[in-house]
Amino acid sequence: MKKRALALAVISACGLVPQAFAHELAYSKKDNIKVEVPGDASNWCKPDLEMTISRPAWDNQAMLAGLVSKLPFVLGKDCPTAKVIWKAVDASGNLYASGSGTASNLGLVTLAAAQTAPAPAPVQAPTPAPAPATPVATPAPAPAPEAPPAPSVAAEPVQTPAEPAAQPPVATAPAQPTPAPATPAEAPAPSQPAVAETKAETPTAPVPAPAPAAPTAVTAAPTTDFGRGLVVGHPQLVEVTDDAGCKWVMSKTAVEGEVGLAFGSSPSMPCPASGFAEGSFDKLTWKIPNSYRGDNWQRVYVHPSGLMFNKGLEAAVKGKALSFLSANADQALFLVGELPARQMKVYLAFQRGSYRVLGPFNGEPYYVVTTPDESFALDAVEYKKAAVEVFQLLKSTSPSTVDVQNFYVAKSLNDLYPASGWGDDKGKIVRNRLGENRGQFYFDVQEGSNWAMQREKQRLREERFRQEQMAELHTRVLARYEQLKAGMKDYEGRETEALAQMAGIQVRFGSPLALQDPNSSKRVDLMMVHVTGKSGDFYDIDFPAKGRLMSNQEFEKEWYVVPVANVTPYLPLDDGRAIPTFRGNLPFAPEACKQDHCADKVSFGAVLAREFGPDSGIDFSWTPEVSQQYVNAWKNASAQIQ
Repeated sequence: MKKRALALAVISACGLVPQAFAHELAYSKKDNIKVEVPGDASNWCKPDLEMTISRPAWDNQAMLAGLVSKLPFVLGKDCPTAKVIWKAVDASGNLYASGSGTASNLGLVTLAAAQTAPAPAPVQAPTPAPAPATPVATPAPAPAPEAPPAPSVAAEPVQTPAEPAAQPPVATAPAQPTPAPATPAEAPAPSQPAVAETKAETPTAPVPAPAPAAPTAVTAAPTTDFGRGLVVGHPQLVEVTDDAGCKWVMSKTAVEGEVGLAFGSSPSMPCPASGFAEGSFDKLTWKIPNSYRGDNWQRVYVHPSGLMFNKGLEAAVKGKALSFLSANADQALFLVGELPARQMKVYLAFQRGSYRVLGPFNGEPYYVVTTPDESFALDAVEYKKAAVEVFQLLKSTSPSTVDVQNFYVAKSLNDLYPASGWGDDKGKIVRNRLGENRGQFYFDVQEGSNWAMQREKQRLREERFRQEQMAELHTRVLARYEQLKAGMKDYEGRETEALAQMAGIQVRFGSPLALQDPNSSKRVDLMMVHVTGKSGDFYDIDFPAKGRLMSNQEFEKEWYVVPVANVTPYLPLDDGRAIPTFRGNLPFAPEACKQDHCADKVSFGAVLAREFGPDSGIDFSWTPEVSQQYVNAWKNASAQIQ
């Protein structure tokens, strides 16, 4: 009893929360780290496991990340199906980091809020009320700016000497909520400096706490069939059944044109409930009876989807679901997580030879990312940051495959793996090399291909060419404007009519002989008219001259610009002379001009737009300043290029 009481007293003095019957799962004398789980050596494995990692003081983030990546090898032997919630605490019981996952993948490391300096002793604010004063914290005379909260990382911190700040936080979104760690007091909220407050007589509404930031990285949860639906029924694959009734997925070319196939495995294992073989095998053998065709594969891991992998890749694909299988079944992609802020999906990609019979996937995986946003590739700093975030997610979800490999980013998987086998670079964004070499992060933004940057450069070249063309065009526009303005001196008092005529609006009748030409009725032209009244079926007009207008619409005594056709040759003479008459049939009611002589319908812009075309950027409201802007923009761009 004395020894037990003494042990509890020591634990209480150290500030640790005692665990009843804690089982020591692992211990490192070198790093002074202890890993404990509730229970004893015989019953500690449970479906839901709570694990505590303790150390007198946590001063090395990489140490914890390395431990979290190694613990699955310990848990996988004795408790492989457990769901794990873990926390790392120091000797005082303060939470340093936490996470959740499975026995094969403990998930991402989420650091607790950064520890702030202890606040000064609270003081009593004097108030007239008899109630006790609210304790407040008095700030230092010149407080230093508070450091931002420590980022949550998924694994060992990536070393980027040139850009140490380019390591974004990586958090996890577990399938079930993580319970709050049992600590004596809640950790202080990050980035909340202590501010002195005096309790006023009138109570004020409390300030709501800021919403937590969205996680930077989200790990992918496997589907129930681990992607078997993509494998079964694939046009290049076929199901075969062994003597025990267990199904295997083989290349269709192996059995095409044959009547049977013998398949064997060593060691023999019972078939799972799915009916498809899965697990690790020392040897797989297939043979076409009475033929020379056959093969055997050593050290093979059969994924629950039905695909076969080299035994060395088991840790990389185990617990992950197949997300994509190419048209030739030679490229298999596993979604490991997402970066929501960048709209990125991150995949581990495996490749195998597609010649003749498809064997197990043997090579080390490469890395594939899909995102609709390619703007990150246009800036070297953002490009590097995105690569670091992708690598952190890959390292946290698949620590066994972090070697330097090819790294592809595209807008969709179909852009990288077209079903026809032939594609282009329109949907591809970048190709590079990414990974860890001798423990150091490796990535160079200047290597590989950057299709997004190539497209941007091409767009800028086309934009400069278009800019040059528009500058040359508007130089001629300004010259033509000066010419028109100078010619207006001959039309003093009739400037509107002159502009209307140059804009293609008739402001005078043709000659009497031209009005009697029957062919003139085949052409419709815009004409400015002034309606003065109505006589029978005709509207009387006095501009461009005395005449008549026929129409299926109603006209007021106003100025109009109307499309008309000459009908003078087809109407009888009046007192022996022809009266200029025009037909203006319209699909809708005519809109009267707002000013006399339709000054609101004509302008220099209308004239110039007619001359230089619709692609000139000139409209009715054009002014010389508009064209001058095109000219100045090209001059400035030329100066920058030089």
